[in-house]
Amino acid sequence: MGKKKGIYLLLAAAMLLLLGSTVGSTRAALTYYSENYVAEITVSQIGVSLLENGEVVSCRDYQKNEWQMTTNQGEGSVSGALLLDMLEPEEKLALNKEYEEVLSVRNSGSIDEYVRVRIYRYWTKDDRKLTTLSPDLIDLNLVNEGAWVKNPDETAECVELFYRGILPAGQETECFADTIRIDGQVASEAKVEQNGNTITTTYKYDGVEFHVDVEVDAVQTHNAEDAIRSAWGVEASSLGIL
Repeated sequence: MGKKKGIYLLLAAAMLLLLGSTVGSTRAALTYYSENYVAEITVSQIGVSLLENGEVVSCRDYQKNEWQMTTNQGEGSVSGALLLDMLEPEEKLALNKEYEEVLSVRNSGSIDEYVRVRIYRYWTKDDRKLTTLSPDLIDLNLVNEGAWVKNPDETAECVELFYRGILPAGQETECFADTIRIDGQVASEAKVEQNGNTITTTYKYDGVEFHVDVEVDAVQTHNAEDAIRSAWGVEASSLGIL
């Protein structure tokens, strides 16, 4: 029971894909039967949920010796939808406008845990990732720096955050983001061509889609230093996580 446990969730721009797994984990259940009663004790149930604007988009919990998954897309769905209410009906996306996008994590299991979040920003066109377009123009506003520790080794595309301290069972973190905005510089990057009296302006970002992927991990608090080092590859003490 001293080994680490992990659970993984992946959040895509308009879709939440849950990739639940355990890292070197063990699960134990003690069941005692008699003629008079049945007593069942399940040990070390871990779970984590991703919340958007106060609502659970998707969660995955280990209960009764199996993984239980729920999403905002209903029973049987393996993915939840994100940004469903970002725009009003018939509203078009406005550049430089800040849209509410409050993201946080809830410990939906029955044991305390440490939490990590990875945020990926990128552009696609025709389902193909475009590495030439800047992820910085996708502005997910990060907040509560006192509660979330940023990995100094982050890249332009990936930001890694660690929740400072233990997240108790049933509790929710402070949000790590509160708004999302597409930088107006998108419209300034254009190619102008003239053919006789015809001038054609082609914007570099025409027809592209922005994506924000959020990956959430949790490990149990027992032997936390070793568990975090093994699962996340960082020294918890030096980052100030513990």
